[in-house]
Amino acid sequence: MKILPKRWLTVVPGIFMIAWVACSPVIRPIPPGGMTTAAAVHFTVNEQVAGEIMAYLIEVVLGLAGPLEKRPAWSTRGLNLPLDFDLVSKRMFGPVPLRAELMVLDTNILGLSQVLYHYDRRLNLFKGTRDQDSLYPCVELMAIRLLLLHKLHNHETVSLAAIERNSALFAPGSRDAVGAELVAMGLSSTEFRFLKAVFQSEPAFLRYMQHPFIVSTLRRIGVAEPDVFTLSADLTATYDQHCNKKRGDQTITIAIVPSMLPMSDSLSPDGSDWQSADYVQFILKIQNRIQEQLSRRSQVSPADGRLSFFVPHRPVTIYPENAERVIGQLCPMADFTIILLGKNVYRSLFIDPAADIYPHKKWIYLDVDDVRYGQIDAEIETVVSAILPVISAGRRPAPMS
Repeated sequence: MKILPKRWLTVVPGIFMIAWVACSPVIRPIPPGGMTTAAAVHFTVNEQVAGEIMAYLIEVVLGLAGPLEKRPAWSTRGLNLPLDFDLVSKRMFGPVPLRAELMVLDTNILGLSQVLYHYDRRLNLFKGTRDQDSLYPCVELMAIRLLLLHKLHNHETVSLAAIERNSALFAPGSRDAVGAELVAMGLSSTEFRFLKAVFQSEPAFLRYMQHPFIVSTLRRIGVAEPDVFTLSADLTATYDQHCNKKRGDQTITIAIVPSMLPMSDSLSPDGSDWQSADYVQFILKIQNRIQEQLSRRSQVSPADGRLSFFVPHRPVTIYPENAERVIGQLCPMADFTIILLGKNVYRSLFIDPAADIYPHKKWIYLDVDDVRYGQIDAEIETVVSAILPVISAGRRPAPMS
């Protein structure tokens, strides 16, 4: 994958300061009206990151994002199947040809899927019950995809606010929704029973359907009804992080942003061990290589203090369709941004080299394995070439709007 730069950066020891700044979405005030909002639901740090990744994966498996050649198949695969949870389960646990009736056997999403399972193994077909994860997502995730697919093709919306208000009806032993309850949720009786089976099989999905990034995505793609609930999610599904504001006009800032990446081999529930030793070394390797290249090509030296790096303390979810928005929230003062992707995650993206990366944008995408194996010469050259004009001008340009 040579149209995108794939590597990690580092601050030169003792010279540059890495800003390990928390990037958790800012929780906004809950709008009035008495209903629970996505902002009010508690997620562990692992679930928060998993939900951000899942929001993007949902778009991919509905044929709305990802590689162009796979979108038509994803947008229709399984559309002829009824909303029957037992049927979905039998296909997902059956032989490969049966799974292919429900989902596209798309190797492009394997890297992305593995990162998702890293943060929540319940989302894997084996649900974390085995030493190794399956290549396939869990039954419940594929079932929700099937429901969303039906809704998209029927041009119908669901009310996530009403589903939340009626959450007790999805509990084991509860009665089924009827009449006005179904109308309020935007579900038929068949759709309700199907969704109820999903939530009873894996209760975590009832909570994930209130995750701000997922709610906001479902509203944006036209499946969730726009209302106060989804508006709250839109406001909360953000990386409100403004860094480097106090740095002077002579400072050049390069952001290295981990995206859809397992930053540690094992992650504690509170996210206290985000950075593994290997990850830290990757960052240092990138930063050192940039500094070495700059020293050869300009008058910038480690002693003059003109170059600084910004590195968030935890991964975010960036892809071409949201890159400008997320980078603008996370590191608006950066002169250049390296988006560091997990192994093979770039394969799940559609990156247009004529529009989505440098020189058309102030960022590039980098695969972690390229950093691991030292295959980053071209990308380092790109970064240095991008910031040399800023250094030559002797001042910072206006921040990205």
